Amino acid sequence: MKWIWLPSAFTVINLGAGALSLFFTIREEYMVAFALVMVAAVCDVLDGLLARLLHCPSDFGKQLDSLADIVSFGIAPVFLILMYKLEDSVWLGPLAAVVFLVCGALRLARFNISAPVRGFVGLPITAAGVILSLTTLLGDRVKPEMTLLVMGLLSVLMISRIPFPSFKKTYARK
Repeated sequence: MKWIWLPSAFTVINLGAGALSLFFTIREEYMVAFALVMVAAVCDVLDGLLARLLHCPSDFGKQLDSLADIVSFGIAPVFLILMYKLEDSVWLGPLAAVVFLVCGALRLARFNISAPVRGFVGLPITAAGVILSLTTLLGDRVKPEMTLLVMGLLSVLMISRIPFPSFKKTYARK
């Protein structure tokens, strides 16, 4: 039996975890929302690994992965940070959130049209979203100003041309 559907199943779980993270953020259950971003990250790693192991990379899988990533590592972490860390920010927090999302989308679009290369050009949105979400674990030890600075830095790194290593052996899906 062919298992070519398995990578896309993990991508769908990634997307579902990101969507549920939004739900729990709205309910102010921030640690559950954070945990769901981490579940999405594990699924994001597994979908690409399985696509390579099963020799079934596809353009469909690549596009689905990017759509899942913008939710799980763009929208979900941004809302988590806005509601948990930057709730008192009148305009700077939402502005930083929009910049983060736009940079993440630009990074994903560039990845989808780029020729296969070893490593990544620009920080992958998965890493940026996980790093941003991790600031929830630090609680009040990270001030809102530092959170905004981290968001800005991650945004710039996503659209940069700085090479970041990849631990994949061959190109398949992100």
